Amino acid sequence: MDQPIYWGLLLATASVLVGARLAARRPLWRSHSSAISTGDLVVTVTAAAILAFHCAAMFFADWVDAVPFAEAPAAAVRDLDSLASEVSYWVPAVALIIALRQVWVWPPAVALLVVTLGGVGYTMFVPHALTTHLAWLAAAVVTLVLLGTALVSSSVPRGSVSSARL
Repeated sequence: MDQPIYWGLLLATASVLVGARLAARRPLWRSHSSAISTGDLVVTVTAAAILAFHCAAMFFADWVDAVPFAEAPAAAVRDLDSLASEVSYWVPAVALIIALRQVWVWPPAVALLVVTLGGVGYTMFVPHALTTHLAWLAAAVVTLVLLGTALVSSSVPRGSVSSARL
């Protein structure tokens, strides 16, 4: 797989979805959207940033190592046999799921995110072909971006029952 094309397509897909959300000025699937609290938003963004760092440390090592104070944690992440690498993936992945589930984001979408994040972790820590891992990674990124653009709002949509706990 030609990685520059892969990363370019993944970035383009995410950009189109975020652009559509910004243009719409509301969740793209308003009838299924849920409001997110500031605390849950902080957890979600922090967890996603840690996962992005984990990914960047693996695939963009030279760029990450050039950032002051990033070389040591990135090296720990790159050692896939280390506890640090596993913890720095699984803890934010679980925190992300908990934060989104706590705000009652549409359950099938959260289930899809659980499956895709599980697939990313499994193909990373149990040896698999790079293309298999990249496919799971793309699925997880697109799922997370879709969740953020289509299903998460800063306020409960009118006429929505998303605030009711089922």
